Amino acid sequence: MITGIDKSINLLEKMLDVSAIKHKVIANNIANINTPGYKKMEVSFAEQLEKVIKDNSMNKFDSLQPKIVLSKEDANGTVRNDGNNVDMDKEVSSLMKNTLSYNIYTQLLAKKMESLKSAIENSRI
Repeated sequence: MITGIDKSINLLEKMLDVSAIKHKVIANNIANINTPGYKKMEVSFAEQLEKVIKDNSMNKFDSLQPKIVLSKEDANGTVRNDGNNVDMDKEVSSLMKNTLSYNIYTQLLAKKMESLKSAIENSRI
């Protein structure tokens, strides 16, 4: 991880990591759609990030870790009689949203790296 140069690079790297984990969790939920008793999992990270930002304690940012937890959604009930609470439509929607987020983070990181490259090249002149 690049440190000291630009905190936004660290943030984008962390968000890419979180998106990759979310992708795996969503794929696992979809893979278990027909498993009786399976409970949907999700990645918990946004709440931690919000707290760090709210408390203005960005020095704790690097220690933030996404957590894989049972989904709070449908926690009090199940969608199906077999105890499985995975909804394919919601999972596909989550997967599309996560893919879009990942692509945005990738583009932002690429632009940031390009601007750093340009700054380095211009400093040599």
